[in-house]
Amino acid sequence: MDESQPPASMSVSGGRMTIDGSPQRYLQDMARRFRLEASAPRFVGGYAGRDGRIEDGRRIEAQARIVEGVLRRAGLEGAASRQLSLTLRPLPASSETARLLLLLGYREENGAAEPFAEAYLAPAVFEALKADMLAGLAETLSLEATTSLWIREEERDRPAAEPVDWYLGLAEDGRGAAPARGFVESIEWRPPAALAAEPARMPPAAAAAPAPAEPEEHGEDSAADQLRRINWSLKQLLLLLAFLLLIIAVK
Repeated sequence: MDESQPPASMSVSGGRMTIDGSPQRYLQDMARRFRLEASAPRFVGGYAGRDGRIEDGRRIEAQARIVEGVLRRAGLEGAASRQLSLTLRPLPASSETARLLLLLGYREENGAAEPFAEAYLAPAVFEALKADMLAGLAETLSLEATTSLWIREEERDRPAAEPVDWYLGLAEDGRGAAPARGFVESIEWRPPAALAAEPARMPPAAAAAPAPAEPEEHGEDSAADQLRRINWSLKQLLLLLAFLLLIIAVK
């Protein structure tokens, strides 16, 4: 916001935010998902010393776009951003939170206010994304989050699939925008389209087992075998009849 202008005043009542001098009324819709898509993520490693401590500087950076909507600052209706810088960082291993966190806002860069998003991922999620990214399996990524961003009151009943304008609230001093926070509900990444379309490669086929050899036919031997089987069956039948006759004679 223009520093030469007097600070604006904001009030929140009944879950609605109003800014003096603006006819707009804003509300928060925690059920509506804020979506980002990014491409060509890159890994940045390193550490930094701050206040006598060593901080983990590892992160994944990308340029992202807001899906079905734009980001605005309440009280500054003319400025809208669809693109923003996205940074993904691992949460400390000692962190007890089980949620993936998201921070949205504006920061001063090169004398201008630029929108940004920072997501804080569980170490296991960060390492999985990093491994797939370095292996070329994460060309694009997307995330969905529930946030404390505001929307205009008249857009409250708009279907979830339709775009809305997302607003950052006014900072406490009446200048600039207050950051918004949220929870990442899902994060996905995908390989390049050409790789995804490539059929799965089958492992080298094992040498085919030789087909079982068909029994050779020996005309005479085969007939003799069948005759022996018939004779054996007849002998068994005769023995059975003789046994039955013996039983009848005894009775």
